[in-house]
Amino acid sequence: MISRIIKAVIADDDSVTRHLLRTLLRQHNIEVVGEACNGKEALIRCANVLPDILFLDINMQDMNGFETLLSLRQHTPDLAVIMISSDSTAGNVQKAHASGADGFIVKPFCPASVIEAVARCSRIHVKSK
Repeated sequence: MISRIIKAVIADDDSVTRHLLRTLLRQHNIEVVGEACNGKEALIRCANVLPDILFLDINMQDMNGFETLLSLRQHTPDLAVIMISSDSTAGNVQKAHASGADGFIVKPFCPASVIEAVARCSRIHVKSK
């Protein structure tokens, strides 16, 4: 299997979550090519940098994760999207998958669940440094 660098964008209104996720992804040779603190910024970042995967929080100002996901699916249907939220009700998980999310991670997240979700979405072997 050919390994390649996976490019990711992180969209979350919490800077600490973005930092933790960025650090974790870099430890696994996943390049964070953009960050956003709301859905509108996420759409712009994804259009500009064309990532392989987007980590998308549900509860954000201006444009929430579900609205962002629906817009992404119209314009970039092949982008892998993993929803992240501390609000992990069955309804939110079902809505995320029904809206086209490729995965769902509960905050606070454990590193293994994040890397497992990336591997499932990207079908690319993720290696630690």
